[in-house]
Order: sequence, then C-alpha cells, then structure tokens
Amino acid sequence: MVATTKIWCDEDNHKLYEHFVDFNDWLDSDDGLDLRGEYKVDGISQPSKAFYAGDREAYEQAFQGYREERRREFLNELYLCAQFTDEHWFERNLTRFDQLIARMEEGAVVPFIGAGLSTAGGFPTWEKHLYQQGRTAGVNQKHIEALLRNGGHEAIIEEIEKKGRRDVFIQEIRDVFSKIGEITNATLLITELFRDTVITTNYDRLIEQAFDTGEKNTFQIIPGVNALQKRDVNRISIIKLHGDIKNPTTCVLSRGQYDDAYGNDKADMTLPIPKALEYYYKNSSLLFLGCSLNNDRTIQVFKAIKQKIENENVLIPQHFTIEQAPESEEELSDRNADLLKLGITAIWFEKGKFECVENILMLARNELRYKGILPFKKNTLKTEGKDTDKVGLILIIERFLSQIKNKIFTKPH
Repeated sequence: MVATTKIWCDEDNHKLYEHFVDFNDWLDSDDGLDLRGEYKVDGISQPSKAFYAGDREAYEQAFQGYREERRREFLNELYLCAQFTDEHWFERNLTRFDQLIARMEEGAVVPFIGAGLSTAGGFPTWEKHLYQQGRTAGVNQKHIEALLRNGGHEAIIEEIEKKGRRDVFIQEIRDVFSKIGEITNATLLITELFRDTVITTNYDRLIEQAFDTGEKNTFQIIPGVNALQKRDVNRISIIKLHGDIKNPTTCVLSRGQYDDAYGNDKADMTLPIPKALEYYYKNSSLLFLGCSLNNDRTIQVFKAIKQKIENENVLIPQHFTIEQAPESEEELSDRNADLLKLGITAIWFEKGKFECVENILMLARNELRYKGILPFKKNTLKTEGKDTDKVGLILIIERFLSQIKNKIFTKPH
C-alpha cells in the first residue's frame, strides 16, 4: 500500500483553518495590523496561519471578537439603535438572523428573488419600466403617472393593448430585459448559498448569468406553470414564475394573463403557479430578496395559503425577508406584524441602504463556513423525490457521520 503524504491542514485538524477565510484575510490585511502586533505575528508571510497553528486559544478569542463586531456592523446595530432609541430592534435582527442560519444549516431555505436584485444589476424597477412602456406605446404620460400612483400596474398594460400595440410592448420587453446585466456581489452570494432551487418573478437572465460558470448543464430554467413537474435533480433549478425573456410572448404581463395564471377575483389554488407557491410555502423556508411584499398576486396566494393552513391547524416553516425598515417605530411595528401574519420574519436594514442586503448575505455565507457547511459538496442538496426539509435531514446526517469519524465537524470536500 502506498502511504498518503499528509499536508499541514491534515495535521491536528488544521484543515479547519480554511473555515475562517474572511477572518484570516482580514487578519492578513492592513486592517488586521494592530491585532497582528498584539499577538506578535506581524512580519510573518502568513500571519493568520502562524497564529492559528501557534496559539489556537488566542486565535479563537480574537476570531470571536471579529465575528461579534461583524454581526453588529452587518445587522445594522448603529442605525437601529439610533433610529429607535435602544437595542430592541437590533436584538430582533440578531435573533432572527440566527433563526435563518439554523434553517440554512438544514438545507431548507429557498430564495425568492424579486425586481430589487435586478435593479442593482442595471435593470429598471417594474414601475419605471411600465412608465417607459407607456411612453414607447404612445399612452398619455400623465395618465400613466396617475395609474402608477394608484397601483394600476396591470391597467397600464391593458391601455397599451387597447391601442393595439401589444407587439410594441413585447419588443420593449426584449429591449430592456434581454441585455446582459451587471452581476452584483449579492447575486454571486446567492449562487454560493443556494445550490438547489431558486425562485424568481424576474424576466431577465441575471441569475442565470451568475450561475453560468462555464460548466455544462449546471442549471435548468423551469417556467412557473411547470414548477412542480419532474426535473433533473443533478442541476440547479431556476423557477421563473412569470416567464423568461428568451420567450417574451409567454411572459405573464397583462391583467388577463395574471388572471389566467393566478385566478380572477381571488387566488385559484388549483392553478399551476399557486400550487407551486403553496408547495414551497409549506415545505421550505422562503427567503425573500428584492421583493416589495405588498398586495401583489403572489402575496394574495400566500394569504390564501396561510388562511387555509390556519383552518387546518398545520404548522408552517418560518419564512424570512431582508427588508428596509420604516423610519418610525409605529410603522415598523405595523409592518412587522403584517409580515408575520404571512408567516414572514423580517431582518431589517436602513432605508435606501441596499448594500446591506449583500452584507447580510455575506454574513450568512461566513457563518456557514465557520460551521463547515460551505462550500457544498457537489449535489449535496439534490435528492430526487425529497422535499427540502428531508434534504436538510440528509445534510444533518452527513455532518453527524463526519463528526463521529473526525470528532469535529469537518469541511465538506
């Protein structure tokens, strides 16, 4: 038998050093100069590695200080405490973030991506796009503005169709959403954190761009009407609820199309898209990113599901959103209550500071690294015929077996 040569990271569990990439990078950078001096590891080629190997207890102490500081920074302690006079809402952020991480550890979280993330990638908000649509189609601009003020988004499309300019509308969709967007750090973090299923209401292809690493067949696009049909479990599933810009004529756009997809006067839970939303709402923890979560069609579906579940006395998974905090405590309290009526727990950030979404996702990525969850083993989260909670159980079993073997949690390979 040929002996396998051991490397530094295999000795004395040194491989766990790789779990703390962000702290190690920080410690080795100019920002970590004072700490390096304090622990007398400055001037070494890789101070963080020397520190980890030489004094594990001191390294752990320094790391915990760094970790706590980042949690306070990225979960908006300064803003929330200043805006609302004390730590009440910041403490809610800390607790809720840990609840989210617990579900992510289980592999039970499915991201639900709205237009907010595409806006950061160079695409217009849906409201701005509809204004542009009306202008291109020759609809009176003041009339469009009035409709937008009153939430008449679907009515604008009706106006365009009444003018016999649906073809103009379709071309405008192509012009705006078929371009190559800018892949943001937040979008890249989504590809790191979620390797099973992604749900989006967006027409653009920003998510596909981010998942496209050049490897063949890494993901599959699934229209909302086919969301519950059999899929290739060895590929990431990107469920595009309202269609894909590659085939704009099938996109859900007008009021009539929304009625066909969701139901007329109320949500029709026998239709494919509401049924898909019900499945994920009842079997996964949804994480809403870039979603307004106001009274749109998807929210109407969630309200119907929640009411149905309450009548059946069924426990649902906890859902999450990373959302702008209203600026008054009364508004924040009301918004918090409204979301919880839908089973959605909010993690708050300062209004207009959308970079906070990236920071919170980065914090989640780092927390999962510390626990040895990331990077995922290939296809770890893919199990045919299993819902996301069962997949999460598989993850836990794998980690438990690894713990027995190595006496500690080890990084998946």
